[in-house]
Amino acid sequence: MTASLKDRTVLVIGRGSGIAHAIALSIREAGGTVVVAGRDKEALAAAYDDPGITAEEIDLTDEASIAALAERLGQVDHVVSTASARARGAVGDLDHDSVLMSFNVKVVGPMFLAKHFAPRMPGDGSFVFFSGSSARKPTAGMLAVGATNGASTW
Repeated sequence: MTASLKDRTVLVIGRGSGIAHAIALSIREAGGTVVVAGRDKEALAAAYDDPGITAEEIDLTDEASIAALAERLGQVDHVVSTASARARGAVGDLDHDSVLMSFNVKVVGPMFLAKHFAPRMPGDGSFVFFSGSSARKPTAGMLAVGATNGASTW
């Protein structure tokens, strides 16, 4: 059985392109209200030309930012996160901060999304957290991305 998204509010976290963009437009087409969120609220707002899609700011590396968005939005029915901060490059070129940023956005951030949004969801609410193909088959230059994606498949 497929639940209707009509009159439901869905928070979509990620860039204003690619998978996040396609998800947001599909939800709108199904009658849902969409809130898109990311680190650059203005860029997100510019990526959508639909009065049923509003843009908000969130930093998945900052629990206070996540909690503040949950407070501003109140109840949401579903949360989808495609966010990433990919630490790419050969092992010798990786730096500590970019690897931690990648891990925090893809693994730790979704945990805090659940912490702050689950209490505001109805019983049939849901979370969808995207990983990536490099979790199963990393390629050269994608070791940190693969490790982060693998850790995010919890």
